[in-house]
Amino acid sequence: MKKLFIQRLLLSILLMVLGFIQINLDTSEGFNFGYVMLFIGGIILLISIISYLKSRNNKILEKKMSKEYDERDILIDGKVSRFSMRFLMYVIIIIVFLTNFVVIPTNTALLIVLISLIISEFGSRKYYNHVL
Repeated sequence: MKKLFIQRLLLSILLMVLGFIQINLDTSEGFNFGYVMLFIGGIILLISIISYLKSRNNKILEKKMSKEYDERDILIDGKVSRFSMRFLMYVIIIIVFLTNFVVIPTNTALLIVLISLIISEFGSRKYYNHVL
């Protein structure tokens, strides 16, 4: 982010300098594009300073919050993965049992397994985030 900030800063300074030069040296009548360059340079400078300050504040907050939530996230991920593995075993056993009586194409069986895993992972993650 610092490299992008420096690039934006240099671009804005360059545009403002070129705008000042064009305003001072242009003697023709009509619209002077130096004002536009000066205005765009000022906008880019303002945006780059605001984004730099926001990113710096976000990094400080992330460092503080990451210490609190690292252990909690690891616990949630462990519980969710354990639940997903159990659920996967049950779904596979049910599909194997059903294939003795009904012909199920492989694509359909895999789709059933994937959809059930997506639903179970989403539901268990929501549950453990709410409980813990």
